Order: sequence, then structure tokens, then C-alpha cells
Amino acid sequence: MLGGSISNPLYFFSSTSITSSVTDTTVRLTDVMDFFFIAHPLSGRKEGEEEKRIMYFSPKFDSVDRQTEVTGFAEAIVNFTNNFVDPKGKSRKTEFPFRTVSTKKTDQVYIQVENEEFLIGVSLLKSQCETFELYVFPPAIITVLSNCYKMFRLFFGEFSPFRNKNEEKFKERLDYFFSRFLPQLRLHKVQLLDYMDGAAFLPLPGPRYLSTVTLASEIKEEFPVVEKILMLYQNKLLYYTVSTKDLPSIFRYLSDSLLPSSIGSELDPTRFRSPINGRFLRGPSDLHSDGPLEGEDVLPTVHLHSPQGDDEEEVLLPYQMIVYRCMNATVCMFVRADMTRKSLRNLDAFLSTELTTLASEISESLDDPKKLNEAEDFHYIYYNPSSLSLTSSFDSGPGPATPPMDVNRLVCETMEKYISKDEDFGEAYVKSDSNWWILLKKMNSRILCLILPPDTPHSQSLAEAQLRTDSIIRTHFEAIFFH
Repeated sequence: MLGGSISNPLYFFSSTSITSSVTDTTVRLTDVMDFFFIAHPLSGRKEGEEEKRIMYFSPKFDSVDRQTEVTGFAEAIVNFTNNFVDPKGKSRKTEFPFRTVSTKKTDQVYIQVENEEFLIGVSLLKSQCETFELYVFPPAIITVLSNCYKMFRLFFGEFSPFRNKNEEKFKERLDYFFSRFLPQLRLHKVQLLDYMDGAAFLPLPGPRYLSTVTLASEIKEEFPVVEKILMLYQNKLLYYTVSTKDLPSIFRYLSDSLLPSSIGSELDPTRFRSPINGRFLRGPSDLHSDGPLEGEDVLPTVHLHSPQGDDEEEVLLPYQMIVYRCMNATVCMFVRADMTRKSLRNLDAFLSTELTTLASEISESLDDPKKLNEAEDFHYIYYNPSSLSLTSSFDSGPGPATPPMDVNRLVCETMEKYISKDEDFGEAYVKSDSNWWILLKKMNSRILCLILPPDTPHSQSLAEAQLRTDSIIRTHFEAIFFH
């Protein structure tokens, strides 16, 4: 039977879950947040019972009157603007219907989830955003809100069935989860990184990638109960078979929370040696006995999309999550069948050999980690929407100065105005008032953003900037951008 306890360590987001090296390029959400809420409008329809629509509200110390006023205003905005929104057009363009509101003091974003039954909203204080040099890009905040919902859904399933079964328990679980999750959530100052929701891939030579795919196939052949697989090296993605609807949430949880809290300094890319003995990061610590998996030994449950029926429509199903780590390599496996200590022993015996071999091959094939962190004279963001590959210079060590707020704003505005979602190709060069050059290039739907500081050699004029960016693309991105 699939299950999971609220006390299971999987559900805790520890203070180590956010990498300290990116704090200068990110802002903690709670430092700029006015409020965050989850509401069920149908529950507050009756006069005098408006507060019943509030499922969760932060900050908790706000009065019930203010919570009711905030959620009521959001509901009124949604209802009023429904008169001017084409439902068919709305559903085609975004995963969740949304509304944005800008006031003198705040920027507010609302999304509707689960057939518009629930309303999730956040308000950011403009004064605080200015203090932290954060330019608010509404499409990015929409993505952040969507990810908040998806992260809860990953662990606990959809809102509606949970609430219908026990509303008080549902509220308790919302409070339990978001009171831990929100304080750890960070917004990128370069909001394009939040807008482009993806996962950081580790590029591998052809033979090593083939070895990775082969091992994934062997795992599923040797252990048919394994239905889905996700593989990482250090904290970068190698291969996955989970739905792209679930990939960003799973990857974010593993790379930002579970792995750092479980293995600490092993993720340091400058470390050449790591533990050889493999181990499960969640589940039973004692595999020698044959006792039942109970209490803290129970494998955590997650909810993933899986194709069902003749039309293979993706529906949300519960899976047990098995995470195995060996020599910087991690295999995350998802099963629906009941697992025993014996089956985990067999899995451990197989992976301790095969994963060790793969991890050694990958380690030998990678460049010297010190070379990977050599400072470049430009910033970059690369995104492939088909694979969800997202890489950037903002989380990879030394580099040029962090772009100021006006440049971050210009990057977002250029993306929104000149790079069409409906076109597979596009290009725009923009120079900021502070002499930063920005290139946004879209080819076969893949997007590359280059940001050149004012002191970049030979990039003062448009012609010079074009020559410089062409050289950067040929040297660093040609293999992944043009092929």
C-alpha cells in the first residue's frame, strides 16, 4: 500500500536547501512578500462566512479581517476580468489561468488551479523589491506560483480530493508544508531564470550518455517494478523518464533540498573523491532484517503524472520514491508495487556495482572542475523547452559583475516584446543606458541570452557586440544551439 507520514523527512525543507553561493543573485521571497494565500472561493460564498474561503494565509499574524479582504479582492478581480477573457485562448497559452494587478505599493499575481476551484495569490512590496534590487517580471512570478502548487502536489496530491476528504487536515497540511517551504524559496534577480522553468543538465560525451541510458534500461529490465527513473551526477541531471510536467519539481527537490541535506560537501564540484559505498537516502537504514517497512522506514510517496487508457491521457498517480546514491551519482526510482527489505537488498546489490562503474566513467570523462569555474567576461542563460534543459552562468561560480536592476528589467522586457512565443526563431540586440549589451537569440525554439558588461573588450558598438556574441556562440554554444 502506498503511503507516507507527515513526519517523514522527505517533507522537510531544511535550511541547507538553498545554495549559499547564489545568494547575491537571488532574493528570499519572504523578504519582499506582502502576503501569500490559498483560497477556495466556493467555501466563502455565504454572507458572514467569507473567512471560510481561506485555506492558508501568510503572514499568520495578519487579522482575519485583512485575510478576508485580501482574498475577497483577489476573487473580485478574477470574477470581473472573466468578462474580458476568452476561455479558449486563455487555456491555450498558459497551464493555469492567471491575473496580475499592479498598485502603487505592490505587484500582485493570482493563479487558478484544479479547474479554477482554488485561487493562489502572492503580493510583492515594491519598496522591498527596490531595496533588494529585484525587478518583478509578472510571467516569472506566475511560474513561481505554479511551482509552489506543483511542489505541494508532488508530495500530497491535488488540493480538491484532499480537502473533500478532510478540510481541517487539508488546512493543517498546507500550513505544515508552506510554513517551511516559503521561507526557503528564492527569486532570481535575473527573473528570466524563474520564467524559464527547467532543470540543469550535465552534458556528457556520447559513450558516457549511452552508458547512462543503458544502465537505466538494465534497472527496469532487472527490476520490472521500477516504472520511472531519474538520474543525476552531483546535482546535474543526466537522464529521465518522468513526465515533463513533474521533472522541474522533482529535480528542484532533489538538487536543492534532499541531496544537500543528505550528503553535504559531496556536491562540491572541486571534490575528486566521494564515498564509494552506495546507500539509500530515504527509507530503511537496516536492510539485513526482513521486518516490515514501518514508521520512518516507509518509502516516501510522491504523486506523478502517468499515461493511462487508450488515449494515454496523463493522470496523477501515487508512487513510492527510492533514492540511491553512490560516488556522486544518484538514481531516483519510482514504483507502484509494494517494496520489501529483501527487494531493496537486491536493488542495493545491483546498483552498488553498476552505479559505481557508471559514476567512475563519468568522473573520468569530465573536464577538470577548476576549468569549469574559470571566469568568463559575459553572462549567459540557455534554455531548451523540449528537454527542459536550463543552464546559466549565475550558478556556476566566478564571473563578471552581477547585472544591475535596470539590465535585468531590460532582459525581461526584451524577451516579452521581441521574442515571440509563437515563433521558433528570433533575435534581438539591446544596449542599456549603463552600456550593457544584451543578445536574445531563439533558434528551433531554443533560447540563448547573452549579457555583456560595459567593460567587455571590443563590444562598444552594435557591430562589435555582434562580432563578440558570434564568437561566444561558436566557442561555447555551437554544439547545443545549432544541432
